[in-house]
Parts: sequence; C-alpha cells; structure tokens
Amino acid sequence: MDPKLIAARDVLERVDRRLLDPASDAPVWPTGFPLLDEELGGGLRAGTLNLVAGAQGEGKTTFVLQMARHSARTGRPVVFVSFELEAETLLQKAIAAEAAERSTRSPLTVAHVRAAFEAADSVAGGLPERLGVHNGGIEALTAVSDYAARLYIHRSTSTATTLDVIASAVKDVLVEQGATPLVVVDYLQKISTPDHLLEDEKVTRITEGLKDLSIEFGCPVVAISASDRAGLEPGTRMRARNMRGSTALAYEADVVLILVNKVDVVARHHLMYGVNNGEHFKDWSVVTIEKNRSGRTGGEVEFRKQFDYGRFIAEGQFVSEKLVDERVYTE
Repeated sequence: MDPKLIAARDVLERVDRRLLDPASDAPVWPTGFPLLDEELGGGLRAGTLNLVAGAQGEGKTTFVLQMARHSARTGRPVVFVSFELEAETLLQKAIAAEAAERSTRSPLTVAHVRAAFEAADSVAGGLPERLGVHNGGIEALTAVSDYAARLYIHRSTSTATTLDVIASAVKDVLVEQGATPLVVVDYLQKISTPDHLLEDEKVTRITEGLKDLSIEFGCPVVAISASDRAGLEPGTRMRARNMRGSTALAYEADVVLILVNKVDVVARHHLMYGVNNGEHFKDWSVVTIEKNRSGRTGGEVEFRKQFDYGRFIAEGQFVSEKLVDERVYTE
C-alpha cells in the first residue's frame, strides 16, 4: 500500500496517542509572540508554509530569528537557512536580545556584542570576560549557550543552496535531535533553481517545494519573502499581492504576515493631532495577518521595536488607531 495513503481511523488513533503522551510533539509551535499566537490559533502549525513580508529595514530577519530563539529555548530544534547574515551576526543579535529580556537597566546592545566577537573592545579574554563587563552579558551568553545545540544555522548561497540541500539539512537535524525542527528561510527568492526558469516559474517551484517540505517532515516552514517594486513605493502599504514573484506565494501559503512601519500606515489625523505629531509611531511595527488558514484573517497587532537589542518586545497589543492603505503626500 502507498505509504502516503492513510486511513482516517489511523489519524484519529495517532492524535489520541499524542494527547495521552505529554512527551510527544504537539502539532503547534508557539511563535514567542503571545498575541500573534492567539490570532493564529496557537502558533505555527505542523505541515504549513508561513510567509513573512515587509519593506527593507522593517525587521523581518529580527522577527523570524525571535521565533527561532523561542523554539530552541523551549526545547525544539531549528534549521535557520540564512542567505542574508553570517551565523556570528545572528548570534550577536540573539545574545543582545536575551540580555534585553533579562534586564531593564542598560543591557548590552548588538553593537556591544559585535565588538566583543571581533575583539574591538578594550577587554581581554574570551566571550565570558568581554560580555561580563556589560549588564546582563553573562546571563545572556548562558541563555544562548543553553539552546545553542538546538539552533542550526545553514549559511546559504543563491548559487548552491537548492530545495534538496535544505531538505537534506532538515533530515540531518531530525536524525541528530530526534525531533522535527522549525525551518526558517531568509529569504525565499534566493533559493537556487535551474537557470532557465523565469522569475514567476522559479518562485512557483520554490514555494511549492517549501510547502511539500513542510508536509513531508511535519514541520512549520517560516520563509521571508521579498517585495515587488510597487510594494516598496513611498506611502504604499504592502499587501500579499506585492510579494515578488508568482501568485503561488499567496495561494500555497497557509499564513501570510506583513510587517510595516506604523508611522507609514496610520491615518493622517493621528499624525497631525497626536502626541508629538505621531513621532512615537516610528517605534512600532504593525503585523497584519493577510492570510490564516487556521484562524481569523485580517487581524492587526503591533510590537515595539528594539533593534539596538536585536528584538521586538514580545508583549504586543492590538492596533487601536485607524490604518490606511495609502498615504497621499502633498507639498
């Protein structure tokens, strides 16, 4: 019998065994953003493709790295496929974020951690000595060290990292850890495909391949998607249709999250008559749930940025102001 053919009875028995065995893998991975999890119906679901899009500089890598940290910290392995940043850079962000989560009194910044990694500070010794001079440094290093064995970073290139390479890496981690990993791809359009494909064909193949991978391994895949030119126009609010490439992106994805700078989309009257002319809106990112097959679509939640510390503040809030799709600028 085809191993992919399964009787409904077997599905029910599998679910029952999982519910009765606390040690078994649950089908949902919390993101580490409680309000977002609530809107998504608990978090990221096994066998789903979850896309994160937004303008350049909006913190997409920081956002998905925060999800990856939460997964590894709670005992689940992660495969972070990074086309954008080196492993050391990602860990610098992780250490600074852990420090900020543990201390409200001048924690070390990403810049401090980078200086320690590169021996560009005035302190002698290894990481413990260099980070130990900063408030929360040792605690942050310890926290990252505790889950570092579950956080796998694949330094990827657009010429060599194919879907098969990613699948092989996921399989290796599954065998080594004995648990299904969260898979993060930063970012989708850089996965290598045959050179003869047009962009729409390339993105379609990649999107379908990532969806297949999520189903095959029973894991959530979180992939960052680049925006097309229209989605980056000043005053324009990016939508799912602005993800660069094929319509397969929005069709195949189970969840689509769009990150946008709040000041760019809040209604004009909030800027004109609000506190400090709305200057404080620049400190917030709005996450719009453009698509959600497991829950409500259209939810808008916001999180305060702390990019100096490599993170968003996880305790967000619902957007209370009126948002617009397009800002009209006049002289």
